Amino acid sequence: MNDYSPVHVRSVDPYLKKLRRRRLIKGSIVVVAALAVIVFSVMALTMLAARKSSPKATQQSIVELWSQKAYQAVYDESSLSLELSPLDPFMLVFQGFSAFYLGLAESDGEQRALKIDESIFSIRKALLDAKAPLKPEATYILGKAYFHKGIDYYNEAIRYLEQSNALGYSQADTWEYLALASQGTGQLELSIRYYEKALLDKPLSTELMLACAGAHVAAGDVDRAESLATQAMSMTDDEFLAERCGFLLGDIYRNSGRMNLALERYEAIKVKNPQSADAWYYQGLVLSTSGDPIGARAAWRKAISVDPMHSGARQKLSER
Repeated sequence: MNDYSPVHVRSVDPYLKKLRRRRLIKGSIVVVAALAVIVFSVMALTMLAARKSSPKATQQSIVELWSQKAYQAVYDESSLSLELSPLDPFMLVFQGFSAFYLGLAESDGEQRALKIDESIFSIRKALLDAKAPLKPEATYILGKAYFHKGIDYYNEAIRYLEQSNALGYSQADTWEYLALASQGTGQLELSIRYYEKALLDKPLSTELMLACAGAHVAAGDVDRAESLATQAMSMTDDEFLAERCGFLLGDIYRNSGRMNLALERYEAIKVKNPQSADAWYYQGLVLSTSGDPIGARAAWRKAISVDPMHSGARQKLSER
């Protein structure tokens, strides 16, 4: 609207009033944004100054916290130090160590995986430095971290755990991790060798005996497997472990033609656990092989009555 408008003068022109209002709003936004930038910058500088002025974690303080198993404190202190010195190999190693154990303690699967990944990243970054401290211990934790990432990473777990051992460092669980990872990748002979090493360190571990027995069965060494499973079952007070030993022995007896011994194992399992559908199912297999199809079908029907979704028993009953 111009000065010659017959309707509006400049001071009351609605278009010009709207234009002035927009300019005012835009100006206010610019001022507010500028103030926000200034405030944020001041806060950032204040925090940085406070961080720099606060006492930096020392290697000694980190080691002391580690000896107390204060993993969260080690993680927090090392992370703070790494903000100032991102390539400090000592802090990277302990951040990796603490992240690993914090990850193992996580009940949430996603958070656990994130911490394990962070542990691997920190330790591998530290190991890029030829002077990185605690290299044997670092490769040990790295191997375990890869194991906990799952079967796709078992070869990496084996690599780093073997490297740690070659550097002269091994722990009570080193051989167990190596045995499990080797078995998971199908390296049965290597797995058995590591299981046997683990048993030398833990000769009274019935869980380890049973795991080793399973590996021997897979490799075809039935005699050693039977010996280990029998020993484990006689030593354990854990009913669930004893049941697992019983099933393994039942399989060994059944596959080697010792049907009476297999039946005894399955009967013993049912005495302890009458709701074991698997015991009824395997008993049915033994009876079928022994020439008692009626008894076998009765056992499979019993298995289904205990577990209506037992696929093995259902399959056998559907056969004619």
